[in-house]
Amino acid sequence: MTRTIAAGCLLAITSFAAWSDAGSPNRQFQITCDGRPTMTVTKARYGLTTLKWPGDHFQVAAGHKRSQLEGGAKVSIILFRNGDQMIVNKSNDETFFSFDGVGTLVPCSRSAERENQAVQLPRTDAAGKVDS
Repeated sequence: MTRTIAAGCLLAITSFAAWSDAGSPNRQFQITCDGRPTMTVTKARYGLTTLKWPGDHFQVAAGHKRSQLEGGAKVSIILFRNGDQMIVNKSNDETFFSFDGVGTLVPCSRSAERENQAVQLPRTDAAGKVDS
């Protein structure tokens, strides 16, 4: 019974965190890290983060983990589907990257964040008909 209540609370907190992000605008910035060309990071609504770099490379992450360093600094850890991880120090926006889940953190330089307009895609039904 206790496990069920704990699981329900965790689900509610996670859902609220994603929902509370629903009204915020998309934000975009670029990071440059040794080992990869400059990458564009887009933080979209509902906790979705995308990562794009030259050569038609594109990765996606849903949500992020919050953690705290030994010194007390709060960090956000974004886990991309290909194993890449982006770690952001929330107090000063220092950004680090771990390629393909390797434990080595690479420091990155980061541009200022800017608002990015969402693209509205047309809805398509199962038969391929586009709703207007």
